[in-house]
Amino acid sequence: MYGALTGAAALILLILLMTLFIWLGWLPETAIPIGNTVVKILAALAAGVLIGLSRQPVRWYFGGIAAVLSLAAAVAVMSVYLKSFRPTWNLAADLLMSFAIGSAASALFLRQKKE
Repeated sequence: MYGALTGAAALILLILLMTLFIWLGWLPETAIPIGNTVVKILAALAAGVLIGLSRQPVRWYFGGIAAVLSLAAAVAVMSVYLKSFRPTWNLAADLLMSFAIGSAASALFLRQKKE
């Protein structure tokens, strides 16, 4: 749960940071699609790494689940804020990508912790 909340917080903060950079003119508006993908990857990494580094006996799939929950929580917060939600194939692909990245990060850091 801690990994998912941290990943969601990281996702929202990184989106706000990217928005600030665009507003200040440091990034062009054409960087939004690439920036969104980078932000989602970093949030999934944060969730997976926190799960991998935890002291509890965890498995690699918990990192994936934490990454998916972090993305789902951020989507829920943004949907409430924007007062709209529309499930799309892009959202499904983002959830799958988050699971893969969170699982890989968790497995990598879990293996390093045991060595």
